[in-house]
Amino acid sequence: MTVLAALYGLSFYLSPPKYWESAVLATAIYGLFAVSLIVFVPHLTSLLAGVEQPHLIRTGDRTYRRCGTREIGKLILLIMGFRLIQVLVAYLIHYLHFGYGSTFFEVQRVWLDFYRPETMFPLYGYVSRVFWIFTFNYNHARFIGSFVFTACAGAALYALVLFDFNRQTARRAVRFLFFLPMSCLLLGTVPDGLFLLLSVLALLWMRKRRFVLANVFAMLAVTAHALGFLLFFPILAEYVAYLVGNSRVAREAEKWYLVKQILRSVSFVLIPIGVLLVMLYSLWTVFDPFACYREVFGNITTTMPGTLFRFFDTAIDSTAMVTAQTAPNLLASVLPPVLYLIGACVLILLGCGKIDTSYVLMMVVSVTLMLMKGRADDIAQLLTVVAPFPIAIAALVKKRWLNYLLLILFGAGWILYFYAFIIGIVGNAV
Repeated sequence: MTVLAALYGLSFYLSPPKYWESAVLATAIYGLFAVSLIVFVPHLTSLLAGVEQPHLIRTGDRTYRRCGTREIGKLILLIMGFRLIQVLVAYLIHYLHFGYGSTFFEVQRVWLDFYRPETMFPLYGYVSRVFWIFTFNYNHARFIGSFVFTACAGAALYALVLFDFNRQTARRAVRFLFFLPMSCLLLGTVPDGLFLLLSVLALLWMRKRRFVLANVFAMLAVTAHALGFLLFFPILAEYVAYLVGNSRVAREAEKWYLVKQILRSVSFVLIPIGVLLVMLYSLWTVFDPFACYREVFGNITTTMPGTLFRFFDTAIDSTAMVTAQTAPNLLASVLPPVLYLIGACVLILLGCGKIDTSYVLMMVVSVTLMLMKGRADDIAQLLTVVAPFPIAIAALVKKRWLNYLLLILFGAGWILYFYAFIIGIVGNAV
């Protein structure tokens, strides 16, 4: 409480809000985050002390429900079919609004500039070239790559949820992932789909106690997206819980225990190595080692409430010039980050004790980072690819009527934001 209050007071000194409305709105969001953080800290302490152990680590309590290759294959095909319908809708909206569309990929005009080639993270660009043989066009190859990566990420998320919950909850998690309003951007030429796939695979190997493989996929996620380093925290927490939760006799009974233990410990340097590779790539391409991270995060030069102060001040300043044409733009740029931040804090608050603490830790770190960003316009897009969030929603929504209500609300938000993005109200066209 002392640290959070000090940060809040420092924000008023460094970047005081211009309007009292900004102070009230920012204080409400920051206060909700503070409450969720205070509730979460005891759970994290219990996990690291071995009192609250992950499900898989408990002796004789393997809750993992295996899913076969046929089941995963069917799920991937269903996701691809659903995403293909979304792509067709995007193409039709683009065609009807702009009056032309020479090819199926014409909708790429809207997505093309989301990440410029010189500031993209290296892995996404190189992996997408595999699909070049199908189109002989790198922009279209990145589009197909995102389509495939996202479908595989949904299937991997399904397998991950089965560690702790039944198949019904796993299916709900996949539905919520693709019905989140900002998930429409996973269709674009952005590395979010690849990062989502790699991060889910890293969490999947983490839950299997294969920490070396978890860190390998986390390193690949670091080279694919700016949020990749977030995986370091849940994997480390799970590893500490594994060391504390299992007795020394049980650990040493494992074959080649000492060698495996050394490899597991050393593998945690892979994530910093991934960050270093990204910085070297940026230095080689644009002579700036921080270009990739600055493109996403901007300059983190203020405390957490200060970012919210500036965000709401800018929104209030813009209302003075709102017209019938600019009102949808303002609404679409302000509501998503605010709703996502509030929803994320609520999920953290309610998820403590309901889902694995390492997942909640990743959620807490991601929200903390978003509150410290130098810019708030793409908070919703970044939080969409944090895998534990749809898991938390699926785990907390037990009532069927609430499940359908959220799907309807998310679906309506998805349609509105997707339409606004395609016609250029929000996104890179602004």
